[in-house]
Amino acid sequence: CRRGILVFKATGCGPVVGKTLELEAVRKDGTMFPIELSVSAVKIGEEWHATGIVRDITERKQAEDERETLIRELHDALAERSRSEKKIQDLQRYNRGLVEASPDPLVTFDQKGIIMDVNEAKIRATGRTREELIGTPFADYFTDSEEAYKEVMLVFETGEVRDYELVMKARDGTETVVSYNASVYKDQKGNVVGAFAAARDITERKRAEQELRESKAELDLIFRIAADGMCVIGADYNIIKVNKTFIRMVNLDEDEIIGKKCYDVFRGELCHSKDCPLELLRMGGQFAEHESIKKRSDGKEIPVIVNAARLEKKGKFVGIVEDFKDITEHKQAEEEILDLQRYTRGLIEVSLDPLVTFDQEGIILDVNEATMRATGRGKEELIGTPFADYFTDPDNAYKGAMLTFETGEVRDYERVMKARDGTETVVSYNASVYKDQTGMVVGAFAAARDITERKEAEIALSESKAALDLIFKIAADGMCVIDADHNIVKVNKTFIRMVDMDEDEIIGKKCYDIFSGELCHSEDCPLEKLEKGEWFAEHESVKKRPDGKEIPVIVNAARLEQNGKFVGIVEDFKDITERKQAEEEIRDLQRYNRGLIEVSLDPLVTFDHEGIIMDVNEATIRATGRGRDELIGTPFADYFTDPDKAYKGAMLTFEAGEVRDYELVMKARDGTETTVAYNASVYKDQTGMVVGAFAAARDITERKKAEIALSESKAEIDLIFQIAADGMCVIDANYNIVKVNKSFTQMVGMDEDEIIGKKCYDIFSGGLCHSEDCPLAKMKKGELFAEHECVKKRPDGKEIPVIVNAARLEKNGKFIGIVEDFKDITERKQAEEEIHELQRYNRGLIEVNLDPLVTFDQEGIIMDVNTATIGATGRSRDELIGTPFADYFTDPKKAHKGAMKVFEIGEIRDYELVMKPKDEAQTTVAVNASVYMDQTGEVVGAFAASRDITLQKKAEHELQETVNRLEVYTTRINSLMVTMLDQITVEKTKGVILDISGLPPDEEVAEPLINIAKFARQLGATCIITGIKHEAVQRLTDAGANLAPITTEQSLLDGLRYTIAMIDEEE
Repeated sequence: CRRGILVFKATGCGPVVGKTLELEAVRKDGTMFPIELSVSAVKIGEEWHATGIVRDITERKQAEDERETLIRELHDALAERSRSEKKIQDLQRYNRGLVEASPDPLVTFDQKGIIMDVNEAKIRATGRTREELIGTPFADYFTDSEEAYKEVMLVFETGEVRDYELVMKARDGTETVVSYNASVYKDQKGNVVGAFAAARDITERKRAEQELRESKAELDLIFRIAADGMCVIGADYNIIKVNKTFIRMVNLDEDEIIGKKCYDVFRGELCHSKDCPLELLRMGGQFAEHESIKKRSDGKEIPVIVNAARLEKKGKFVGIVEDFKDITEHKQAEEEILDLQRYTRGLIEVSLDPLVTFDQEGIILDVNEATMRATGRGKEELIGTPFADYFTDPDNAYKGAMLTFETGEVRDYERVMKARDGTETVVSYNASVYKDQTGMVVGAFAAARDITERKEAEIALSESKAALDLIFKIAADGMCVIDADHNIVKVNKTFIRMVDMDEDEIIGKKCYDIFSGELCHSEDCPLEKLEKGEWFAEHESVKKRPDGKEIPVIVNAARLEQNGKFVGIVEDFKDITERKQAEEEIRDLQRYNRGLIEVSLDPLVTFDHEGIIMDVNEATIRATGRGRDELIGTPFADYFTDPDKAYKGAMLTFEAGEVRDYELVMKARDGTETTVAYNASVYKDQTGMVVGAFAAARDITERKKAEIALSESKAEIDLIFQIAADGMCVIDANYNIVKVNKSFTQMVGMDEDEIIGKKCYDIFSGGLCHSEDCPLAKMKKGELFAEHECVKKRPDGKEIPVIVNAARLEKNGKFIGIVEDFKDITERKQAEEEIHELQRYNRGLIEVNLDPLVTFDQEGIIMDVNTATIGATGRSRDELIGTPFADYFTDPKKAHKGAMKVFEIGEIRDYELVMKPKDEAQTTVAVNASVYMDQTGEVVGAFAASRDITLQKKAEHELQETVNRLEVYTTRINSLMVTMLDQITVEKTKGVILDISGLPPDEEVAEPLINIAKFARQLGATCIITGIKHEAVQRLTDAGANLAPITTEQSLLDGLRYTIAMIDEEE
């Protein structure tokens, strides 16, 4: 390279000083050549000059041109190689994009369960990096690693698993319930090299389902334990749900109530009026309360307090829930017991199904007519005998009976009932325990539903024989018949060629020794599956002949029966060797790609910048109801109910790079709508340019429904809680009150904020508090329900008698507390006390009565007696009750006739009989009797009171004798009177002596004589009555007579002692 130096004045050289320039120079001959000029500044004297160094760079330029040529050739070679690899790179990015676009954790693992690849969702779910996950066991990231490992191995055994539920655990301890779907992928030779697994997070769905179940269970619990009658009524007045109390209240079976109009079942005065609770609440009201007299369909009237609340679903009025508090209990305690007994008996006898009650030993206590018909035995033959004796398998029947007492109930327990004549009936038994008033289990009810026809329908299959020989001859596939013991009993020629053996070498051999496969000796073996009841089975398999050759086949198997019994299977083997060879030509990457897409149960879509669909998976095809060809090339947004929102979501993916949980409603061809949560992310080409987006849709319809149902269920619980007439509260496992209704706040006389958070025993204490019989303590140990009667004490000291019903509350299977219902029975207790007082009063009235009192029935049989009857008959109460009333009289026929006459005319009065006691002493009695009736007005017996009239009869006899004597005395006295009057008035005698020594000393005689003496005195004469006996002196003195001693001359007269002298005082 040649160089030259130039010096020139620096004027105008400022822009190039200090720089190196490449220029073209011209030689003298006019040729051009490249030079390099370097310019710098030099000061000479007072002036600045520029110096320049010129270099000829012709050779360097030639070298550079050659280098550039080599670089271009190398670049072209690299570009060619790049183009050849571009598709692979694009496909790899596409695959990676598919993996990373999925919101679900995706994993690939080998046949030992070792992780080979993961996506970002898996990294987030486990809280571990990709480097930490790859190369570790897949099963290590689940709470049950053994179960997870089994699932991994199952994928390689069966080719895939679907909806396999596991609990994934993260580094920080977070647990996530997931549903796994996995399938194997193979290399070009068809060898399985690994498996894809996609985990769908179903935690929220599980939680929502669990909460819904618990919420519904809580609702049912409250409904079941409510002491008041409760029912749910639709907007069209149809009853759609009732509790047991309501069933008892209206005296109908549940199936007689459900679907009926409310006013046909329980009519009140507000029915068909604008004040009907349903109409009031339909107009917008939330609650309604009134007092009413409800009339049942049988005409019985019941006074009740009605509380009603509005029911809504999705904001629309759908009906009401009503609570009926019976307020007649304190007036009708005995009547309710009788009604309940009649109702119970009616329930038993009206049922067409056999109903039985039995004790804890399994001994029958009662049966209905249906049971008598089913067994061909009378009630007396059945009662007292073992329940299990009337089944073909007594041991299992006995176990079912005992299981009732262990668990409280059994459902759909199938047994075969046998009748006396040998008839057998397949029945499904449902049984539950019942308790006495103390809460002790005393027996069980069992109802048997005849399911014979259903069973016959289930097993009644066609038993025709196919033309197997013809099929065998013409079939191009290998076919064989295998008996139930895996022995080959028949083959066709194709099968003989397929296994390369003679027929006599095959017949009688085990199928797995002739043509073995991976399902042999497993529960998925076609023979094993069909022996369990399946009819057909199909699978693809590689079968191995005895000489070691393997043949890929499609196996179809069908069940063979004879006389309804399984005898073996027929198998068809389609040789698919050629098809398998064709499939081997498909590249591994294509299988991997498609596998990634299709393993997902969620719809997957790829779309471009315009939102136009480029690819879909099968889940998308099913979800939209359209074929792949119909979908590809159409707008992504067209398949949603809100296309604008869907399009905005698609465009947002390209703006932000991804979207998460973007909710849309997908619509199918048939109009089906599915709520989905979309997750989408972009994918790029090798230059980093975004070329499209992946979108995965997760079906959240069930979760949404569960959330709505949970919300509505909770609202329904709150409604029932609010309108319940009984006090109700929810108590947690630590005895803290967490929820109460208005009735409870009124019951304890406190505000809600004074109650919530307090210990239950501080607010409403009772005798069981702090004991092992406390309902919460019992249910904490596993019991489901508890009921007892007690007296609760409020903080202000007031005591309230209540019936307590308690039920166990659980969440996620764990005990969290109880719900308690307190029925105030103050009125009932007062009514019972009034009844007891009345009974004691009545008993006192009976026993205080000195007359014998008896009650007897319409046959004249004694039902009750008092102490006076026991004394009068000389027999004890036990000896008298149950014997004929007439037996205790001297004339039993007359006594029985009198008893029957009471029932004919309603009463008898002063019916004379002679009672004979055990000591033969007889008592004359006057019997008064009248009938008495039950609450329905039916005559059930008679009361009889016997008055002892023995002395009265004796007095009447003596009176008659006295009357007879007085008739004689009256004649003599009249004679004396006439004599005296004659002496005084005619003979003017001033003194008259009347001698009565011949008369008895009766007062009835003496008193008239005194009157005679007084009469004589009025006429101015003196009358002296002589002959008075000593024993009559006191009577005469009491009558007002003056007694004077007798004169000397008179004392000589026999029998005289005293005289009556009616003489003036002067004398």
